[in-house]
Amino acid sequence: MTTEEIMGVPIDVITYNDIINDLPNYLHNDKKMSAISVNPQIIVEGQNHSEIYDFIEKSTHRIPDGIGIVLVSKLTGGQIKERVAGIELMVRFLDYANAYGKSIFLYGAKPEVVADAATQIEKDYPNLTLSGQIDGYTTLSEKEIIKKINQAKPDFLFVALGFPKQEKWLAKNISRLDVSVFQDVGGSFDVLSGHVKRAPQFFIDVHLEWLYRSVTDPKRFKRILQLPVFVIKSLFWKVRTKNDKKNS
Repeated sequence: MTTEEIMGVPIDVITYNDIINDLPNYLHNDKKMSAISVNPQIIVEGQNHSEIYDFIEKSTHRIPDGIGIVLVSKLTGGQIKERVAGIELMVRFLDYANAYGKSIFLYGAKPEVVADAATQIEKDYPNLTLSGQIDGYTTLSEKEIIKKINQAKPDFLFVALGFPKQEKWLAKNISRLDVSVFQDVGGSFDVLSGHVKRAPQFFIDVHLEWLYRSVTDPKRFKRILQLPVFVIKSLFWKVRTKNDKKNS
């Protein structure tokens, strides 16, 4: 697998099919796959959370989740040509679980959101097993949450606590969890539950779903301002890195 770096953060040159084709290696061999999103927000704000950078470094699949990642790679002569959207990857994981009778666990989001997401998933994917769910506002202790997940022994664990909480939680606890496949999924439960509508297909097709969601959700509006900052910082980082290599 080819890997690029943007501002020192590793991102894999990878497609949806690459990730899905890797699943049997992890599910059948007692290995852990961590499919972790890398987007402009995580790269820019992750500088304040060193444990997140360390977690990304150690993850098995660092997915280019953001058109800004694809753009910077293109501008710097990289090989990332395709965005791997977190919600789309989750749907493909659900398709796989449904096709092969695997089990899943949902952790995160508001109580009503995770409950409705669970109901919708069971309706849309009748052949997978929903082995459990815990909302992101639970009063359970971290130890109790881990115990409940491990008792369920899911094949897939989807964590929807939002950045940076979900990445920090996984970084701290992935070694303690009896799960094969981990994914940080942000607001995906909101969409799957029907509480938040996905962007119209046009925005998805032209890779501008992030723009639609940023405009329609005030909590995400700052991402519009983050993108040009991210691109400029990334280009300066690339130039500086090249110069350092020339002078070394």
